[in-house]
Amino acid sequence: MKRFLIVLTLLVVVGLNNSAYSSTHTFNGQERNFYEDDPVPAIVIEEEVEAEEDSAWTYRFLIPTSVAIAVLVIIGNVIQYFRQVTRKRYKVIEK
Repeated sequence: MKRFLIVLTLLVVVGLNNSAYSSTHTFNGQERNFYEDDPVPAIVIEEEVEAEEDSAWTYRFLIPTSVAIAVLVIIGNVIQYFRQVTRKRYKVIEK
């Protein structure tokens, strides 16, 4: 219990201390302004805008085609399973 109180007190003190240093207000309620004017950088670095490239033909055509073929194979396997296994499972016996 004593450790819990010590840890709790430590967290409260650290939290109050952190919020006190990160505040932009002074004690009399006025805002502090760290820079009177925004400083002008010595060198202006402009970011280059990357143009979007077209997808390769393999990505545009080969992948959808292979997905479609895979779906057709799965459907064909389900049909074959029904034809070969399920239909022969039960036999009708006429009396």
